[in-house]
Amino acid sequence: MKITTFISASTLLLTSVASAAEVRVLVGDPTNGQKLYAKECSACHGDDGKGGRSGVALTSSDRLNLLRDDQMYAALKNGAGLKSPKEHTFEKKLDYLQIFDVVAHVRTLHMTIGDFFPTASRYVSKVYEIDTHGLERIQNATGSSPKEKSAAVFTFFSFSGEEGNLEYVPQDPIKLDHLKKDKKTGYLVFLPFKSSGFDGELGVGMDGGGKITKLQVHPGAKGADLLNKSLSRFEGLGKKGQKEPFKVGGGKPMDDLAKDVFPAYLRAMETVTMYDRDERERTWADDQ
Repeated sequence: MKITTFISASTLLLTSVASAAEVRVLVGDPTNGQKLYAKECSACHGDDGKGGRSGVALTSSDRLNLLRDDQMYAALKNGAGLKSPKEHTFEKKLDYLQIFDVVAHVRTLHMTIGDFFPTASRYVSKVYEIDTHGLERIQNATGSSPKEKSAAVFTFFSFSGEEGNLEYVPQDPIKLDHLKKDKKTGYLVFLPFKSSGFDGELGVGMDGGGKITKLQVHPGAKGADLLNKSLSRFEGLGKKGQKEPFKVGGGKPMDDLAKDVFPAYLRAMETVTMYDRDERERTWADDQ
């Protein structure tokens, strides 16, 4: 069963747009990975992946989506990229497929980019810090400035015949040159979020113009079903340069949620603005 469901991270392909939209193919067997995680990882990172005694959480969508599956595999196999590699290496404990099973389980602990843009072809990712102008705009619109100024921006592009590939594009000028603006599908930013007893992460998916395409917290979080149903009402709202608070109706509970969503959306949008600035510098010749 495990062998039939395994697909190498470097050849993660979906056969059609429909299948891509309906389900993402995992790199391993998350059920078996959960068992292996409990045996090899939970003592340090906690049963729920929230840090445990190591303090290193495996539930951060913002941070972990910056790691591709092959990078996570390398970290688990021989500690590549870790400060204390000997404490994490599984090279002599787990085989090739088992390590990818653990990767698949860890992916279930946080939201993934495929949850928001399952049919996209390629994506770039980079951490950006909001500049003083963006912070001023947030301050003017909400009355306060965010404590955390940086976040990862995932930007997606669509190409015919590549639907659902979700291929990572490195910061290489030649490869980036293929990512024209008319191929852009949208952006995704993960941010801390608190609302009505919920304290976790919010994923903000937007199209190229800043309109919300998907807004959700991790489906496995406490109270996520009801909260995500409410958050879905914000889809279709928003635009670049948004200044007015969201109004979705539905009485006080929705009004309160809108007050919590608005500053998170603005922070996501201002972080995206930092990506757009990079893109303009990269593509200025195309606009001439």
